[in-house]
Amino acid sequence: MRKHYRLMIPGPIEVSPDVLAHMSDPLTAHYGDRWVEIWRKTVSNLQRVIGTEGDVFPLVGSGHTANDIVMNSLFNPGDRILTLDNGLFGKRLDDLARAFGLDSVVLEKPWGVPFEAADIHEAAAANPGLKAVFMVHGETSTGVANPVHELAAAAREHGMLVLVDTIASVGGEQYLMDAWDIDVTVCASQKALGAPPGLALVAVSDRAWDTMKDRREPRGFMADLQNLRHFAETQADVHPHPGTMPVNNFVALIRSTDDILEEGLEACWTRHRKVSRVVREGVRAMGLKVMAEERAACVNMTVILSEDRFKPVAFSDFMKTEYGMHVGLGLGDYVNRTIRVGHMAHNANLEAVTPFLVGLEQYLRRQGFDVARGACLAGLD
Repeated sequence: MRKHYRLMIPGPIEVSPDVLAHMSDPLTAHYGDRWVEIWRKTVSNLQRVIGTEGDVFPLVGSGHTANDIVMNSLFNPGDRILTLDNGLFGKRLDDLARAFGLDSVVLEKPWGVPFEAADIHEAAAANPGLKAVFMVHGETSTGVANPVHELAAAAREHGMLVLVDTIASVGGEQYLMDAWDIDVTVCASQKALGAPPGLALVAVSDRAWDTMKDRREPRGFMADLQNLRHFAETQADVHPHPGTMPVNNFVALIRSTDDILEEGLEACWTRHRKVSRVVREGVRAMGLKVMAEERAACVNMTVILSEDRFKPVAFSDFMKTEYGMHVGLGLGDYVNRTIRVGHMAHNANLEAVTPFLVGLEQYLRRQGFDVARGACLAGLD
C-alpha cells in the first residue's frame, strides 16, 4: 500500500481534498462551450488573486516554463536586463536570460538578505540601457520575500519594465500587480494557489505588450505570448488556446482560487502571516535560527539553519517516520545545512505547523539538546 506523507515542502504543497477531487472529474474537451467557460473562470479568478485587470494566460508547465516564455516573448538577443540574485531562483533568472542571449546584469546579495530600492538605483546608474528588471518575490531557497512594491517603484523611475516571479508568493503574500505598476507576473499552480502542479500563468501589462512590438522576429509558436494572445482573441468563443489543455487541472485551480477569494484576500494574507510567525517564533525559542532577516521573512515558507545541531537528512527521515510529514532539504551550498518547511495554502494553519514544530522539538531533545519542553509553541502566546 502506498504511503502518503503530508507535503510540508515549499511546493508542491498539500492540496485540500475538495481541490484534489476535481482531478478525477470526468474529462471535458479542450474546446467548445464548456471549455470556454472553464478558461474564462480560470482567467477571472487569477486576475483577482494577482490584482490585475490585464491579460492573464494560463499555461501548461512549471513556473520555469512560464519564465522561459516571458524571456522568449519580450526580448531580443543582446537586450540588457537586470536580474536580482539573492538565492537559487534569482540566479536561475540570470541563467534563463543568458540562455536567450540577453545581456544579463546580475545584482547580487547574500542569501537571506533582501534587496532594497537603493540597490536598483545604484545598478541603473552603473549600467545604462537596462530594459527591464526580473526579480523573485518569494525566494524558496532562503525564505526571503523581496519588497517587490519598493523595487518596482525604483525600477520604474529608470524606465525599466518590471518582471516578477511570484511562483512561491501569490496566494499567501500580498501582491497587487496593477497597483504596484508591475509589467509581467509569473506564477504556478502548485504553491500558495493551492492546486496540483501542472499549470503556470503569465500576466501581461499594456506596457509589456507595447515592448513586444519591437521584437525583431517571432520565435516559436506555443512559447510566443503574442501568438497566444492572437488565439485568445480570435478563438475566444471556441478554442482560446492553441493546444490541448489539462482541463481537470484548470477545474482544480478554479476550486482552489475560489477558496482564496471566498476567504477574502486580506484574510488569506493575514492567515499566512500569523501562521508563519508561529513557525519562526517557535524555531527561535528552540535555539535555532532562520535564514531570512525578520523584516523580509516570507509568509509562505521558512528556511531553518541546522548550524551543526542536527543533520537535515536525518531530521527529514524522522519526520516521515514519526509524523508522516515530508519537509524539504536545503538548496545550493545549504543543501546539508538547512531544512525548508512550506506553510502555505492548505498548510497555512495550526493543524499543519504544530505537529511540525512538536516534531522538531522532539528530535532536538532526542539528540541531547537542552530544549525546554513546549518551547516550540512559544509563538502561540
